[in-house]
Amino acid sequence: MLLYRFPGKKTQRKSGCFVPSSPSELEGFVISTFSGGKYWRFVESESSDALFLEGRVPSYQTKEEYILKANQLINAIRSLGLKKVVLSRVATNTFDTDNSRELYNLLEEKYPNALVYFFSDRELGTWIGASPEIIFEQHGQCGVTTSLAGTKKLEDSSSWTEKEKLEQDYVSLFIKETLNHEKIKNLEVHGPYEYKAGPVKHLKTDFLFECSQTKGKELLLGLHPTPAVCGLPKDFAAEIINQIEEHDRELYTGFIGEFSSNSSKIYVNLRCAKITTGALHYFLGGGFTKDSIAETEWEETENKKKTIADLLEML
Repeated sequence: MLLYRFPGKKTQRKSGCFVPSSPSELEGFVISTFSGGKYWRFVESESSDALFLEGRVPSYQTKEEYILKANQLINAIRSLGLKKVVLSRVATNTFDTDNSRELYNLLEEKYPNALVYFFSDRELGTWIGASPEIIFEQHGQCGVTTSLAGTKKLEDSSSWTEKEKLEQDYVSLFIKETLNHEKIKNLEVHGPYEYKAGPVKHLKTDFLFECSQTKGKELLLGLHPTPAVCGLPKDFAAEIINQIEEHDRELYTGFIGEFSSNSSKIYVNLRCAKITTGALHYFLGGGFTKDSIAETEWEETENKKKTIADLLEML
């Protein structure tokens, strides 16, 4: 069972399941893991709307455990000369799963500019989310990608710090280099500018370019994962993440959306949660640089959690 709604579009409801796919088979509604090593596409069929809740339960971290890991990471970044590494954590709330569909409806209402989705699958489990970040969009020969990095509370009117500006610059530079490597033509860059996303705001840059229909899938796989969810240098940052994170990110920070040869819209799977029996597990992350402060990064993840957590009080 799959429910989803793109900004400005009607909700789509489909019965069926996700099936493992190779990159060449990606078509229709698709999803991937963070590492990009596994991909699935949704295949429609007659099926029940039962929720699959008995899957793996993600391990969560206390604040003390997170702060310890965060300080270890900051020291590693400084000693190894890394530009950025994204550290994630899991937080857990009790949750009445009978309210899952109502929670999805609230996300649709509160986040009109996000991809909002809810699905339950025998293999992947039950997930819900509202992502603001497009990794790849294509209509005909026109392609779009975005750089979304740097985070503050929505009500914070202070100037953006150098650390936050650097985060944005790193992601934007990676995207420019990737587009140049793929020999993309007629590139236009707009930003960075301030972008509101529910309880937080970010720095955002838009990249518009010419892209052939046969190039779209190759470009998507080249962009994912961006430094916004991994780090720089990408391969080194991914290695650090695998060493320091004790939980499996599963579908968090993978890509999710619709792909076709004529019109595609793919988001990064952010602001999401996995639902198991009696519980909802938030996946939360933040970008670390040499100037990061562990306590501040914890607060950033707490603010991101509000995307879904604040709505639980309305159920």
